[in-house]
Amino acid sequence: MSKMTEVEIVERLPATKGWTRLGDMLVRSWNFPSTRRALDFIRDVVEQADQSDHHPDIILSYRTVRLEVSTHAEGGLTEADFSFVGEVESIPTDR
Repeated sequence: MSKMTEVEIVERLPATKGWTRLGDMLVRSWNFPSTRRALDFIRDVVEQADQSDHHPDIILSYRTVRLEVSTHAEGGLTEADFSFVGEVESIPTDR
């Protein structure tokens, strides 16, 4: 999968509600009522990442989870990143 052009990225960004672009990454944070619930969410993300064979950077800070999505092998954003963001959005956050 090849790195997307700037025009392609700008066209796709509006569909990533809740996500922001930070350089060559798509970034989003979630706040949870407890660290245990944050860890449950991380487990769900890791399961999805394994199924997709596309793994984000995951940062846990107490009850906050931050995902940073980029295709490191391509040095930027690819279609796989936008697809993965969509898959993450289907993970329930209110269990």
